[in-house]
Amino acid sequence: MITTILSGLLPILFCACLGWIGGRLNLFGPRATTTLSSFVVTFALPLALFLAAAHARPEQLTDAAYAASLAAGLLGTYFLGILLGRFVFRHDLRASVLEGLSCGFPNMAYCGPPVLIAAVGAQGLLAVIVGNLIVTVIMLPLTMVILQLAAPAAVGNNDSEIQLVERSLVGALKQSLVWLPVLGAGLAIGGVHLPDLIDQSVEQIGQAAGGAALFTLGLMLAQNPVRLGRDVLANIGIKNIVQPALLLAAALAFRLESTLAKEVFLVGVMPSATAASVLAQRYGAYAQEAAATTAVSTLFSIISISLGLVIAASL
Repeated sequence: MITTILSGLLPILFCACLGWIGGRLNLFGPRATTTLSSFVVTFALPLALFLAAAHARPEQLTDAAYAASLAAGLLGTYFLGILLGRFVFRHDLRASVLEGLSCGFPNMAYCGPPVLIAAVGAQGLLAVIVGNLIVTVIMLPLTMVILQLAAPAAVGNNDSEIQLVERSLVGALKQSLVWLPVLGAGLAIGGVHLPDLIDQSVEQIGQAAGGAALFTLGLMLAQNPVRLGRDVLANIGIKNIVQPALLLAAALAFRLESTLAKEVFLVGVMPSATAASVLAQRYGAYAQEAAATTAVSTLFSIISISLGLVIAASL
């Protein structure tokens, strides 16, 4: 079990520590986090998610009960985080939606494979594929729309509310983080296979997403040390405790067979994804809290993953 946990968490901690060391040694300029965040959000992460979606088998994307179970847990904690930020902590809409993303988006791509394979075998990767599609087709586009909608109005802009919504939707749909994963899912469902040359070319940038995002997280933590405020503690409670419980309840409610229920449940014990921190840095809102949430959630997941594997074994 220790090897399984370390194989999921050690690469995350290693890359983030390198970024933290670089930040503490002042090896990068003050705009380094903004530049790296733009690279991850505009190029690396969208292309990584595009490939993950495009490589999925059509039948993996059409199991309604399985997808609904994952959607209920992931989106449930996402909206819970938004409501918490908006009505309990009184954040503005941009900070609230980024708090929701910190609570609802688990680090499936980097922590998921070793844990799920150890628990249920190679078929456990299905949860990573479907879970990431739910995030990229629903959660991230909705986040981008809200971030666009809640952006500060330009001076002299007298658009009506309808025009504002339309402009926000168009602005969100133009983001590569929204349309590229959707395009990948469409290709997979349509049975379209990417030529090897295109696949290999895109993969070169996509593979940089994880390391670059984690390195950026380390830089952010070097500039803004972790502070365990009420936001961070609440986020950890929702992400590492409430989310796996909600996913398990959804799997049981949809009567998934044992192996599928284990997969759905174990998605929730993963730490918060770095995407929330990178987006927060990119949009200049909730950056310190999101970075702290990712860091502390990763450390706490040593406990949540251990307990999750024990619980999964009894299902």
